[in-house]
Amino acid sequence: MENKKKTLDDLPTNVKQCINNVIEAEGHAKHDVFVRNISTGGNNFMGELFEIDVTSADKETNIFVKKIINNEDFKVYSIQEVYEKEAFIYNELSDIYTEIQKLTKIPSHIKFKFPKSYKETNVNAIILENITKRGYKQKERFDLTSLDFGERSLKELAKFHALSFVLEKQRPGYFETKIKTIKQSFVYDEYWNVLVKKMCDVSIAELKESDKERVRQFITLSLVKYPQYMTGGNCSIKCLCHGDYKMNNVMIKEENGKLIDVLPIDYQQIYYGNPIIDLIYFIYASSDRPFRKQHLHHLKEFYYSAFSEFLSNFDMTVQNVYPKETFDKCFNECLDYALMFSLYFYPFFYISEEDTRDGNDDLMVVSIRVDKIMRDRIQGIVDDFVELGII
Repeated sequence: MENKKKTLDDLPTNVKQCINNVIEAEGHAKHDVFVRNISTGGNNFMGELFEIDVTSADKETNIFVKKIINNEDFKVYSIQEVYEKEAFIYNELSDIYTEIQKLTKIPSHIKFKFPKSYKETNVNAIILENITKRGYKQKERFDLTSLDFGERSLKELAKFHALSFVLEKQRPGYFETKIKTIKQSFVYDEYWNVLVKKMCDVSIAELKESDKERVRQFITLSLVKYPQYMTGGNCSIKCLCHGDYKMNNVMIKEENGKLIDVLPIDYQQIYYGNPIIDLIYFIYASSDRPFRKQHLHHLKEFYYSAFSEFLSNFDMTVQNVYPKETFDKCFNECLDYALMFSLYFYPFFYISEEDTRDGNDDLMVVSIRVDKIMRDRIQGIVDDFVELGII
């Protein structure tokens, strides 16, 4: 969708002041400012996005802003809380992880990286470098992962998880007070249960008639089990999790049509919990049934090897941190989480392009129309779990 041109005066006063502070800190004297409002191409109940280009005689600064939308109709979690989480990542934890890697002399080409953030980031606006100006972009909304993209993305996820264990070892007091206290954002109340059933009705409508009843029975059981997965109560190994690690939260950079870099973004859903959930979420949110039949086991093992390899840079042994037998057991026991979140959230992932909107709507009353491509994707998930004997 076409971006809408604006000026700094179109931004809220507090955000405008933050941008002016960035402009001053970057050393721009006489300068021009170009502001564009970015359409998300999908439902966005929490933020308004902007690109801001600041140009002067000798330099250009490219800024990305995600400004909070205080949507009182949004009841599944606190929007203010998720902005606080992301501000914590960019204002505090990214600096700590950068310092930890620097002290250990992690080579630049393998260290875990965050987008550059500006100190003006706050609980109302996330203010970052606009990395699209350096050639990064998002995958198309309905794309499927390639093996290369999957491996690169899971290697970065493994690093992010590993750094949590490193932090716990090196700064146990900080970890106890600042990381272990980060809770999962969703509120599992009656509103949640009714909303889930509504989304599941959309998913079930796309299924073969012969599968609908068994899926309905599974959904009833899932309402008890899903919150346990998201609080980590089902696994003894926990760390800081991304919480929304899917394809469009991994920026890509290509050169001559070849993928050369990936960069994770969007830390609004971080929580202290089971890292297996991030792994399963990425694979099942990004793939179809033929890909999973060919590569699911490989990507699971690839993630674990990447985790082990990165952890070894800090003189930590994976068997002491996350034993392979524990990892395998947890993965197998948590695999039905993939079916749960797919039934719950695929209607949002595959919302029809004609039905996309930015605005303040109550999810309970929003009418969801899904793209025709969802039918094959959600049926493929169900077929996986019929084959496994889970439903």
